[in-house]
Amino acid sequence: MKIKKLLLLIIAITGGFNAIAQASKTDSAQAAKTLHELLRICRSVNFADPNVTKLGTFYQAAPYIVYRGDDKSRAWKVMSDYTKEYDKKGVDDICERINRTANQDSSGYKIINYRSEKESEGTWHVLMVSYKKKGVERTAAYAFLKIGNKFGLGDID
Repeated sequence: MKIKKLLLLIIAITGGFNAIAQASKTDSAQAAKTLHELLRICRSVNFADPNVTKLGTFYQAAPYIVYRGDDKSRAWKVMSDYTKEYDKKGVDDICERINRTANQDSSGYKIINYRSEKESEGTWHVLMVSYKKKGVERTAAYAFLKIGNKFGLGDID
């Protein structure tokens, strides 16, 4: 009887680790997909799109970038709203920074590591990315928060 209980305990623990590993794999894939889409949006602005003239250059990136401003009711809890001037400036700054890092060279980028970290804002999903800038290999950390069922870029280090 004791062996049976021990086996059940081992199975339960192993199953728990497997579920955690599976969630981590899914989260890393979603963060990578979000990064890829955000890099594409920041790199490939369609200036024939009337909304680019009406709203601004990087309006399509706003739903992929976490609001980080002074409004505590929104900070780290919602995606940016490009119709708000503060949010628009933040989105534009992030896209310009992306275009100076992983989008700089036509050789592209490579995700070299994933990790998650719990902080006061929530669980950060960090992708370490290598890229070339003027032929020199560089790295940057792209940190995402999961808000609802979407990942949003919250920081670049």
